[in-house]
Amino acid sequence: MGQTTDMAMIADLKKKLEREAEEQNIPILRAAERKLLLEAAAEADPKRILEVGTAVGYSALLLAERLPLAEIDTIEIDALRNERAVSVMQAAGFEKRVRCHLGDAGEVLSTLTGPYDFVYLDGPKGQYLRHLKLIEPKSSENAVIAADNVLFRGLVRSGEPVAHRYRTLVTRLREYLEYVEAHYDTVIHEEGDGLAVSRKIRK
Repeated sequence: MGQTTDMAMIADLKKKLEREAEEQNIPILRAAERKLLLEAAAEADPKRILEVGTAVGYSALLLAERLPLAEIDTIEIDALRNERAVSVMQAAGFEKRVRCHLGDAGEVLSTLTGPYDFVYLDGPKGQYLRHLKLIEPKSSENAVIAADNVLFRGLVRSGEPVAHRYRTLVTRLREYLEYVEAHYDTVIHEEGDGLAVSRKIRK
């Protein structure tokens, strides 16, 4: 009875977060990509998960529910969103497994040790490659890296001219994809805004 109640409570919590995200324009994982992310994470069979870009804790909640034995470190730079994520984990009963870190990922990552078996990049898109290089020494031998929004409105793989305001972002996402396609077995799922799933190449 307790497990059924917990599942129902978490389902209600997810719906509430989806409504909040829509009403407040908070970026959370798109419906088209949720199944892909959870499948990639489950395949990694992770003991430890790292997420960059908590927002209000929606994807961390999904991962914690799907992978009940995994511990999760998740990083968010926005204090109000981090506070909301902390309350979400407490409401779900996941506060002992999901650690919400407030701060700039470039600084917080230096304080974490790993090793991480699954990494989800969903923070500042222009920093994906920089963050990945900071994470690589802390990732396990068979780590899986998932990065969201890598196609950014179709502009990353488009041959069309890119508006000036997006040029740096698109250039950096192209550099990220070039790197993971050279150093990892990478599949780019085009659902939503593009989810890149990268697995370390076997030597």
